[in-house]
Amino acid sequence: MTSTPEADRPPQAIYYPAITSDYTLKDDAETGLGLYARRNIKKGELIFEDSIEFMFSDVIEGDYLLLQDHRYASKKSGTKIPATLPVTRKMLLLTHGVPGLMKADPTGETAGTISWRLEMPCMLANHSCNPSVIDNSHDVCKGEAFAARDIKKGEELTYNYVLQYYDRGPFFEKCLCGSSDCLGQMMGFKALSDENKAKYLPMASAAVQAMHKADVGEGPPPKEELIVVPHHKVSTDSDNNSNRLVFPGPSYALADVEMKQDDDGKYALYSTKDFAFGERVYEFWRMDWPFGGRDPIDMVASNKLNENDLTDGTIMRLVPTECAAKKDRSGHFLFSGWDLLTQHSCEPNLTYNDLHEDEEDEWQGAYATRAIKKGEKLTIDYNSVLWDRSDSRNADECNCGAGKCVGTMMGFKFLPKEAQLERKLMTWRRVSPPYDGEKDTDYLGMALTPHVRECWRADEKLSGDCPDTAPSDSSSSESSSSYDSDSSDEED
Repeated sequence: MTSTPEADRPPQAIYYPAITSDYTLKDDAETGLGLYARRNIKKGELIFEDSIEFMFSDVIEGDYLLLQDHRYASKKSGTKIPATLPVTRKMLLLTHGVPGLMKADPTGETAGTISWRLEMPCMLANHSCNPSVIDNSHDVCKGEAFAARDIKKGEELTYNYVLQYYDRGPFFEKCLCGSSDCLGQMMGFKALSDENKAKYLPMASAAVQAMHKADVGEGPPPKEELIVVPHHKVSTDSDNNSNRLVFPGPSYALADVEMKQDDDGKYALYSTKDFAFGERVYEFWRMDWPFGGRDPIDMVASNKLNENDLTDGTIMRLVPTECAAKKDRSGHFLFSGWDLLTQHSCEPNLTYNDLHEDEEDEWQGAYATRAIKKGEKLTIDYNSVLWDRSDSRNADECNCGAGKCVGTMMGFKFLPKEAQLERKLMTWRRVSPPYDGEKDTDYLGMALTPHVRECWRADEKLSGDCPDTAPSDSSSSESSSSYDSDSSDEED
């Protein structure tokens, strides 16, 4: 393995939902933390269909998993789920990391390059010799985990470690899986009998297959490499005391967009293909803003999947009052990762579909308000998604260059009455009267976020405080999560 010093950077959090509609964490007295199904899953179905998946390799001492919604996971599992879980280099290389054959060798001298990475959420799945979960690629951007059989709600989601580890990993001499075909131990693929090697080889990962073929003289050995990312500091606002959060980029959501710096050096979102009017441009994951509800975050790029991805470890400073952060109905900021890089335009090319999408769902969609060309910068109307941005720097002027520029980015509250009325009358796809055959014209204000609609109605009725003034500390932020709602999980 290549020996390299640890990266010169402060510790950082790695995002990990403790509970989704697919799974919940549960702490077992014998096997520790594990994943358990929250729905019935048919054989062959994707396991993490409504969850967030990504890989990360740059781990140093002091890093930790940020277990989002851990309180609700504790409630549903009946066990204590911590708010954070320490992550170390030892965990990456010996217990929770997985070796992946990441790079091909064009010379043919090696079988390629193996590197170790943490896979979210699979890194906390326990072992079974008769697993409920199988995978076909270890390529998480395509959705790797499938049900090996029908899985009942509440059943543990397990992997067969033999298929993932060759001669090093989370080994134990006594297996506790309890399955009828238990091998009795888990010491890696290399320790299997010749009969079992022949049985499991077709299902093993590419890394395991490469190491096995090298051992039996059927191919060159792979080269092992430990990925260490240099300390990136691309923002003058970033510092070593900032809250850092590793979060997946667009490629993990199969989105045809990319993050890159614009002419002003600011990170923005760009289309990588053409889109038609009304087409969904991408889906993004949305959650409560972590680290206190409104503190700045240095978002850290996870493992690079394709050429359009940012280099591992690239830092993007996200300040909720400055970026495209939206709010929930109670006025709490929402974190949506790379979606926050959309910039403002008074005539944007993106909008959100609050009419047809459940606002409590973590996955949300962004849609084209007109035809979008490949390479075009993606924009939203800040004045349609936020009520009051008066505490944002330079919000009192707008230089977007749109034909209908209103000259401000201070929020819907500060728009001229004519501009407010125009946005109120738009359909969710931002089509104005006479609508020209547009459907969904019976609902007023659907081009506005629920937060803006709540504030607008409260302002017109002069009844009580605007939700914009709601507290945003960590306790209220977590309590406002969709998972803490009584109505979000009635069937449980």
